[in-house]
Amino acid sequence: MRWPKLRELKEAVTAVFSPRFTTRFPAEPCVVPERYRGKPEFDLDTCIGCGACVNVCPTEALTQIDDLEANPAVRKITLRYDTCIFCGNCSDNCTTETGIKLSNEWDLATLDREDTVETHEFELQLCEKCG
Repeated sequence: MRWPKLRELKEAVTAVFSPRFTTRFPAEPCVVPERYRGKPEFDLDTCIGCGACVNVCPTEALTQIDDLEANPAVRKITLRYDTCIFCGNCSDNCTTETGIKLSNEWDLATLDREDTVETHEFELQLCEKCG
């Protein structure tokens, strides 16, 4: 019966003198792996607002509203980080391949849920014949 306790004591002493396995988070920034799937970010220079990302989002974190009454007609794409599961379907199915990408940003905690909403507007190109 004494040997298991001695084994635990040996393990505790070695753990005291070994380096830490974790980082000192608030004082030191957390190192994120290279392929980490974090916050989705739109690249407004390459995004054409086609809505392919909206169609493949399994949690409906991406929504689109077409305002045809506005002059010019506008498509609003809204991204809600609070419902996003960071699956990467939006970036995998983007028609321009760089319109939306998952970044390395992981610290998305907030007290106000409205801070997790991001809306982008794109001008709709209407058909000249049918409107």
